[in-house]
Amino acid sequence: MTPSSDERKLKELMSIIGNEKSLTEASENEILSIFNSRGENAITILNEKKLRKLILDENISIWEVKGRSKDYIIIEDNFCECTDFQFRVLRKGQKTLCYHLLAKILGEKLELYDSSNLSSDDYDKILEKRIKTK
Repeated sequence: MTPSSDERKLKELMSIIGNEKSLTEASENEILSIFNSRGENAITILNEKKLRKLILDENISIWEVKGRSKDYIIIEDNFCECTDFQFRVLRKGQKTLCYHLLAKILGEKLELYDSSNLSSDDYDKILEKRIKTK
């Protein structure tokens, strides 16, 4: 699967989902047929309410996905700190998104996420924690 294939598939999926505001059986089937196991994992994240938008102010937010072994930070629609993203997207260029990022994109579109406001200190602590663990 090439990155352009991922982008095409995501665009196709977004047009199918349209203005839905929930995961219907039909939309879940489309996600599964287009993204296979990544789609299944993304659906699980959304159904288990493991996606959260962390808001610093109206211009700055980051996203957090509760993963199987740890929580992952996502920035925009472009970056996830998980190993799959680091290896298959950034290093090998085999695809453009991991299932965490797919869940974020779908969750934002379908409004299937929790949100929390962050203070500047909380925001800094989240980022510092990520820097120290690398």
